[in-house]
Amino acid sequence: MDEVRMLGLFAGATTDPFGELLLRALAVPGPSGVRIDLCQVPEDLPAHADPGTSSLPPQVQKLRALVADTHALLIVLPEADRPLPWPWSTALNWLGRPSTGSPLSALPTAVLTTEAATPLPGSFTSAEELLTSARCNLVGPRTVVPCAARTLHPQPDGRVLVTDPGVMLRLLMHIHRTAAAARSAARDSGPQQ
Repeated sequence: MDEVRMLGLFAGATTDPFGELLLRALAVPGPSGVRIDLCQVPEDLPAHADPGTSSLPPQVQKLRALVADTHALLIVLPEADRPLPWPWSTALNWLGRPSTGSPLSALPTAVLTTEAATPLPGSFTSAEELLTSARCNLVGPRTVVPCAARTLHPQPDGRVLVTDPGVMLRLLMHIHRTAAAARSAARDSGPQQ
């Protein structure tokens, strides 16, 4: 596998004002050997229905297809996510349930969180708990971007700079660990994509 394709999922600015900024900072120019595509979690997803429902709503089918077509997943959400904010809870439920046929199953997945202030250490986020129950390959622990308003700086040309070198190093290490998990999964599954 020459290039690992990662799908970076983020919520709209009303749910997380820093999620898209963080992914834009990581995607351009992007770590060597990794391509990060950005996708906002749809805000029009219907409430998760009975897993026995035979047909999925079109926007759910599209989201599941995007996730199924990637080598790895980056999920960015606010650090203080108890309870998990909508639309995240709805999207992760649609992606992970039922676990049979879920695009999350065994998918290398990294959770990145943004925090307006300095975060307190904590256990798994609600998202990590849902991802684990969906049997994804959770590459952790999550990477926290503290004081995101001071750390992420949008530029006039559209780029976003991460001004804290320690945070950037932790983010890049997490992305490379996730890419390594994707390469390992591709080797284990047979012919490379």
